Amino acid sequence: MTSDIQYPDNFIERLHAVWGEGFLSPGGAEEVREIVRDIDLAQKTVLDIGFGTAGPAITLARELGAGQVVGVDVEEPLHRRAKAIVDAAGLSERIDLRLVEPGPLPFGDASFDVVFSKDSIIHIPDKGALFAEVRRVLKPGGTFAASDWLSGKGPDAEAALRHMGGHLHFEMATAPQMEKILRDAGFKSVSSVDRNAWYAIVVDEELRTLERVYDDLVARVGKEVVDPWLQVRRGLARAVQGGGLRPTHLRGTSP
Repeated sequence: MTSDIQYPDNFIERLHAVWGEGFLSPGGAEEVREIVRDIDLAQKTVLDIGFGTAGPAITLARELGAGQVVGVDVEEPLHRRAKAIVDAAGLSERIDLRLVEPGPLPFGDASFDVVFSKDSIIHIPDKGALFAEVRRVLKPGGTFAASDWLSGKGPDAEAALRHMGGHLHFEMATAPQMEKILRDAGFKSVSSVDRNAWYAIVVDEELRTLERVYDDLVARVGKEVVDPWLQVRRGLARAVQGGGLRPTHLRGTSP
């Protein structure tokens, strides 16, 4: 596994304080339901790319009826925390979380009915290689459904790059670029749904939440950690509200 950990325990604690246990990005279970809206997951086999701390996988299995969710991620702190959350939810028989190396997916061709991802593709530099792998492991007619942090244009987009988490490594793309990469990988019925207007409202509540839990967070991870991160979050909010950071839903079908 990579030794360059982007999600240490104290960062997981901060993200849970904003978005709730099991979630490292906005919207919680409601946003997971929006990502897979109109997809019948009943008894389907789902691959979750970048399982984070397992909130999305639990939603897919418990609320939306997926028969089996297999999750992959690359960092041990995430795997450890996610496994504990899945065990506590009593879903360890239906949710299989795997710690993997970056690169090709460790699954055979046509292994999954649906491939899902919530806000993790931003960390993957070669998105074309990823989407080729997603298409490979999808069954014919299977669906790729994801959300990701995409970029707008202009000064606010540059601000988004500066404020998108401080220590995180990522490669941002625009919605037209992502749609083209999906089509080039062979996907059909490619579409995107811009969620910037939704998140521009939500991000204000997130900042208010952080202000409410500030003292508790300082007690748990330290003022020297929380204060710089709070400044990052404020910069991120400005980038969202200026249109530079555009959460987006992506969809494509394997032929």
